[in-house]
Amino acid sequence: MADEIKQQDVPQEEQQEAPQEVEITREQELEAEIETLKGEMAKQKEVYLRMLAEYDNFRKRTASDSEKAKINGIAQALTALLPAIDSVNRAIEMLKEDEKALAGIQQIKKQFDQALSSLGVEEIKALGEEFDPEVHNAVMQEENPEQAGKVVMVLQAGYRFKQYVIRPAMVKVAV
Repeated sequence: MADEIKQQDVPQEEQQEAPQEVEITREQELEAEIETLKGEMAKQKEVYLRMLAEYDNFRKRTASDSEKAKINGIAQALTALLPAIDSVNRAIEMLKEDEKALAGIQQIKKQFDQALSSLGVEEIKALGEEFDPEVHNAVMQEENPEQAGKVVMVLQAGYRFKQYVIRPAMVKVAV
């Protein structure tokens, strides 16, 4: 009976308000939890984007390092081969009267040229070209006003790989 009196003493409006307060509190808790999760999601997104950028930088750096290593390897191999190629070129110059020997040496030279070409290495054009200190190394001069500033003799061929000069051409320049 005491319970009946207590329930009768409390107006019915108050009895209905108590469940609404619980609902509001639960709603506030859910909203707070949503905000917390949004914050955590934003942090995780930032971590993900940072990792993605770091990976992209790593990929670019690795590709660049790989290209540099390839260039260095080709440059070292070519530097070791250039004296042999120079000897073949000198032999061609010396054997101009002996056609059979000249043909054999020219075949060897052709094979060297094909091998270099397959690697992407090309001979630097020099004879008759304007002197360019980036790709030509002038070791001699000749007075010739008609061809001033031009290469008149190639003493040693120069080579480049892509935009890199492996060895400049050793030349004689008209002044």
